Amino acid sequence: MAEDLRFSLLGPVRAWRGGQELDLGSPQQRLVLAMLLLAEGRAVGNDRLVDAVWGKEQPRTALSTLRTYISRLRRVLGDGVVFSFGDGYALHGGLRDVSEVERLHSEMRYTEALALWQGEPLAGLEGFYAQAQRVRLVERQLTLLERRLDQDLGDGRHAEVISELTVLCASHPTRERLRALLMLALYRSGRQAEAIGVYIDTRELLADELGVDPSRELTVLYQQIISADPVLGRTVRPAAHTAVPKHTPRQLPADVADFTGREKEVEGIAAALRAGETSALVVSAVAGVGGVGKTTLAVHVAHQLTGDYPDGQLFVDLRGAGAKPVEPTTVLGSFLRALGQDDLPEEPAERAALYRSVLADRRILVVLDNASDVGQVRPLLPGSPRCGVLITSRARLTGLTGARQVDLEVLGPIDALELFTRIVGEHRVALERGAALDLVAACGFLPLAIRIAAARLAARPNWSVATMRDRLSDERRRLAELRAGDLAIEATFSLGYEQLDTAHSRAFRLLAVPDAAGVSLHAAAALLDLPETEAEAVCESLVDVSMLESPSPGRYRFHDLLKIYARSRSEDHEVQRSALGRLLDFYLASIASAFRQLYPGDRRPAKVRTRLAGLYFADATAAVEWADQEEQSLLGCIEQAARTTGTHVHQVVQLLDMAADALGYESDPARYEQLGDLVVSAAVESAERAWEAQARCLRGLTRVSRSRLDAATEDGLASRELSLQLGDLDTYAESLNLLALSAMSRRQMTEAVDWYFQAVEVWRSLDDKADLALGLGNLARALIDLGRVSEAIAAAQEAEQISLGLGDGRPDPSAAYQLGIVLREAGYPGEALVKLEIALAEYRRLKQRTWEGAVLFRMAETHLAANASERALDHAEDALAILAEAGDEWGQGMALTALGRALGELGQPGRSRACLREALEIFDRLSLPEAADVRLLLDAVEA
Repeated sequence: MAEDLRFSLLGPVRAWRGGQELDLGSPQQRLVLAMLLLAEGRAVGNDRLVDAVWGKEQPRTALSTLRTYISRLRRVLGDGVVFSFGDGYALHGGLRDVSEVERLHSEMRYTEALALWQGEPLAGLEGFYAQAQRVRLVERQLTLLERRLDQDLGDGRHAEVISELTVLCASHPTRERLRALLMLALYRSGRQAEAIGVYIDTRELLADELGVDPSRELTVLYQQIISADPVLGRTVRPAAHTAVPKHTPRQLPADVADFTGREKEVEGIAAALRAGETSALVVSAVAGVGGVGKTTLAVHVAHQLTGDYPDGQLFVDLRGAGAKPVEPTTVLGSFLRALGQDDLPEEPAERAALYRSVLADRRILVVLDNASDVGQVRPLLPGSPRCGVLITSRARLTGLTGARQVDLEVLGPIDALELFTRIVGEHRVALERGAALDLVAACGFLPLAIRIAAARLAARPNWSVATMRDRLSDERRRLAELRAGDLAIEATFSLGYEQLDTAHSRAFRLLAVPDAAGVSLHAAAALLDLPETEAEAVCESLVDVSMLESPSPGRYRFHDLLKIYARSRSEDHEVQRSALGRLLDFYLASIASAFRQLYPGDRRPAKVRTRLAGLYFADATAAVEWADQEEQSLLGCIEQAARTTGTHVHQVVQLLDMAADALGYESDPARYEQLGDLVVSAAVESAERAWEAQARCLRGLTRVSRSRLDAATEDGLASRELSLQLGDLDTYAESLNLLALSAMSRRQMTEAVDWYFQAVEVWRSLDDKADLALGLGNLARALIDLGRVSEAIAAAQEAEQISLGLGDGRPDPSAAYQLGIVLREAGYPGEALVKLEIALAEYRRLKQRTWEGAVLFRMAETHLAANASERALDHAEDALAILAEAGDEWGQGMALTALGRALGELGQPGRSRACLREALEIFDRLSLPEAADVRLLLDAVEA
């Protein structure tokens, strides 16, 4: 019931019934729910919902998918919650945290209201609507926070709120209400000078950033503070008569005016260093790749902390990324002279002891920029917990006990664009926002690269943003383009590369060979031709010095620009070719191992010959998990190898062959067809006729799945001719099966049966049981369409028995799927559903989503045959959502047809017509015979 429901929007979108959290589905479905909740019971039109979920790039099936989301939400939330109103929907009932916030606000219970925020509002949701609502809810949070802090000041908690207000003012520098509260808190804590300093800083910031003066409220408060107006409450505590140190170093470089983003890092580092005196020295160490903005961040934070370290700031560039890092003894001499010490001892230990003694009673911030290692840093650490230390380094200083480690990543796309805009100018970027986004992406969102590109553009007012973007689009010249004055990305990377020894520089170059976004440890070992333990040690060492990234244990990747740099360091194409060959070997051996678990009895793994051993998989679940994780890397490797003229043809053909089944080419048929094109071309160029025949078969299968039937038939005929000439019966049978599939898709069933019978006979002669079972299942589908019921059932049942024998009794999803369709057409819907349920469970276990969607719409058709329209509706909607996500247009058309039939039988002719028209549009566009079936259904509904 609606009254049992509780919703949360102030964080990830979540819902509970009683104490049980509900599964709200995909982010898009959660966004639909969020819109209905934020509408506060008012109806939201379909157009607004579709626009918010998909924006300008709406798929053709947007309305159908939206209906699916609504249907699922109704099932999850229960009856009486989501209602249809005209051309839209509304949600009634349930306790919502946004409504609870307003109630608590009206009762002035601000702390309780703020406790309802569980992170970023609408976390994980994308699009303009979600972002606009997120901004609104964050603004509401800030308003409540200001009122709670005002309440705290009224209760006399002045000193307690200073730290919190300082952090908030740093995060929201132009929010004057926070500044006013900080000034008042400082004044009432007896820190009048700091309160005045806040006003002066605010006045300068507003003038620089916005060109305005402080508000009247802030100005009046300032006048009251300088005159110690009694109306402010507590009087100013008299200043203690303490001696001011003679030498107060202020060595920080200037802060950059266009500092952008990094709110989380700034807040975390500042909070740690602002925490006040503790029992131990507070050290923050920032590590990251060259050009990521470590120094800029450190200087920015240090400037914010000047009031917390009144005795000064020491700064040094230790030049740790260069060939000659600065000696600690030299730095100590410089620091001691800045602190007023003239007579310096020569011994390093004595100099370090003097340094610690001088700092013992002072509160000084020490910024050690660009450190090489812990050994360089350790002598420069103060001994007093009153001081703070901020270190930057390319290497992660893991040996620095007690340090707060910060791994600095590249900017997010929004912050990267903002930095670019601040340098180039809002007007130029506003005119070419798309080109600007492409440009910062080409810079890998690396701050230094963005600064260089933006500086070059700013110096050339006649260039468009697109001009600069196009100059960066060619990877071969990108590093050369990223050079402006004394700034150059290539020089920054060279500092790190030149510090590597021979083994690590070799690994750095070889790991950049594959086009994939990243590699696993196992793949890295193959590339490096090293045992896994040695490969891991080398990779982790590169991670430690920020020349490689490790997004998760056992996986490695490069920053995009660093990868281009790594490739530029290797001129030996034969070395690269050999490394790629080893990687192909590893993937081929591993997928053959996976295939043995996924398709027992299949003869393809036995034909694989590799120099390297692949991974071993204990069961099908482990094989599926590996294949799912490695899919993009594996396909990228196939594409790269197919584009490379050489000797990899047999590897890529075998790899693509098994990948298509193990990964499921239906998940991205366009990509697989593109790979088929490349592999066919590679085989033709290399005059590898046997592999060409097999490659054409593979490509033909993807073309059938994309309803490109003429092209599929062309591949089938070419493959049949080649394989006959070569006496390759395996590929000959595959080509016959391809020709049959193409004919069946055209509803040319007599021709399809003839091709299938020929393929089945060849497979019987070869004793190829796995392919025989597949062929018999396909044959059964064609026979049932011709009305040859007993033959069809016999063929499908034989296929099932063969498959069960190969899998040691475990059902094969393809055989169960084919038999289910045949039984339904034969008039046995109950028995058909049993088989389809088996197929559904197995395809889900194998994570083959497109086949899962296909089974679901077949189940919908079977429920319709059994007069179970409501069950049919549920399965058709689930199928449509999966197939729309996968981009399977034929499958979407079939699911829409089943959905339209179910809606018609449930007395909803309007929705039924809409679904059937959408299905007809798909089938007409693909020139498929299913269009005639849908026209008959439409005529019946409209009649």
